[in-house]
Amino acid sequence: MGKQIRKANILSTQQITPHLQRIVVGSDDFNDLTSQHIGNYVKVLIPKNGEVDFNLKTACMRSYTIRHVDAQTGALTLDFVINMHQGPATDWAKIAKVGDEVGIAGPGPKKLDNYGHSHYVLLGDLTSVNAIKGYIQQLPLFSKIDAFVHVPTEKDIIDLETSRDVNWLVTDNADEVLLSALQNLHITAEPPIVFMALEAGLVRKAKTLLTEQFNIPRGSIVSSGYWKKGVDSEGYKELRQRDAQLA
Repeated sequence: MGKQIRKANILSTQQITPHLQRIVVGSDDFNDLTSQHIGNYVKVLIPKNGEVDFNLKTACMRSYTIRHVDAQTGALTLDFVINMHQGPATDWAKIAKVGDEVGIAGPGPKKLDNYGHSHYVLLGDLTSVNAIKGYIQQLPLFSKIDAFVHVPTEKDIIDLETSRDVNWLVTDNADEVLLSALQNLHITAEPPIVFMALEAGLVRKAKTLLTEQFNIPRGSIVSSGYWKKGVDSEGYKELRQRDAQLA
């Protein structure tokens, strides 16, 4: 991710579903951002007591996928999960107001780097739905795409601005329903490329199923645990940092 940190302000904020708050941020420093950055991520430097810490070593930061880039101004549309997990970002998103200052670092690259494959399997939830959106829009038309997105309620289904089919899994039991849906995958001779960004425990279960039942090579699976059941965002961040140090 680029080291550039940009000072930005909230241009609009709206709760669009029971569990998503859509915030648009703008800055005079966004003039290099284009639609090519849709699906990339940025680090949002979350204000504390109304003040933004612009030091990357000490700031409270969370990663968010760019949903949209305004063609004229470069303003970024970001969706924040609310009313589900605890943490500074979700707490801030619920009370943020137009005009509030925020820091934006990046953008960082997309996780997938192969856009010429014949088959893709995309697995996500509300925390990663805009990453799924970005890939669906950018993958070639000749590619088969199996996309599964878990949402807690029907009202959380959002427009992914695509004509491709998306399997919306509306349930409060994501593990069982998603793993069951994967059982019906039709895999051709060439294994698919898989992108998954889900709850950490479900990532492990899905990866095991795909490698053991469908013989998909681990090197063809790009995965990330975006959150962890029973742990708030600060606690999960500490767990990941500890695991990285031990690796």
